Amino acid sequence: MSLLSDAVRSTFTTRCAVCDAVISRRDAIDHAGRAFCSVLHEAEYVVATLD
Repeated sequence: MSLLSDAVRSTFTTRCAVCDAVISRRDAIDHAGRAFCSVLHEAEYVVATLD
């Protein structure tokens, strides 16, 4: 891929902090600067970091 397409992709997409899935920034659930693809993954991350 070209550098331009990589830059555009990184501007509009992000990766889930739990499963590393590529998701759009608009659809991502943001919590403490991390992106999550679902509420379940957000909850898993929060519970894992409480210990």
